[in-house]
Amino acid sequence: MSTALVTGGARGIGRAIAEALAARGDEVVIADVDLPGAERTAAELHCRAAALDVTSVDQIGDLFAAVDARSPLTTVVCNAGLGYAGSFLDTREDEYDRVMGVNVKGVFFVVQAALRLMVPRGRGSIVTVASTSAFTASSVPMAVYDASKAAVKMLTVAAAREAAPAGVRVNAVAPGTVGTELVRALLTPEATERLTRERIPMGRLAEPEEIARAVAFLSSDAASYVTGHALVVDGGWLT
Repeated sequence: MSTALVTGGARGIGRAIAEALAARGDEVVIADVDLPGAERTAAELHCRAAALDVTSVDQIGDLFAAVDARSPLTTVVCNAGLGYAGSFLDTREDEYDRVMGVNVKGVFFVVQAALRLMVPRGRGSIVTVASTSAFTASSVPMAVYDASKAAVKMLTVAAAREAAPAGVRVNAVAPGTVGTELVRALLTPEATERLTRERIPMGRLAEPEEIARAVAFLSSDAASYVTGHALVVDGGWLT
């Protein structure tokens, strides 16, 4: 059986990813800093749950060793991340450190832990979650977030280059604005309508399941010759 680990899988895009991977037959481990939330989601999806703070390298190492000992990891999805809206002029050091700690350090060391298991075996797939913000600045000031997602894209490329000779693939999915509960709570219907009219040619927000399907493709044998790629899922935002 294939075993997949999804960081930040308790809700939103991460939950949809966990559900998609479970539906294709993977044994899925939902790893989240919110353990009660992960346990609720895991119970609903018939998955397993584990606590994980991706800013703790020790926690990452311990969890990966435990999961892999039970069943070798074949897919790892680095979904855990923080959004942060703040201008260059007003961002504080602690805000910068928190976003970079989760979005960049967390991704780096989760990918590292996955590669240390997969490279010696010569198989496995890693998918990171970047953003359209890896390609262009966000519509509102989000300098630190934008920089963090650009870093995720480059970490993905660098890891893919190193791991390819061993047969391990590393790719990214780059969503536009997704209609998660958090986004819908932050955006008024008027703001959503204006955003979709002005920035998204398809005229609507993405659904989490649409991002999940892209992750499922990138981590499947259907993408066996795809590595180092950032698959943009944005309804035409970047066009």
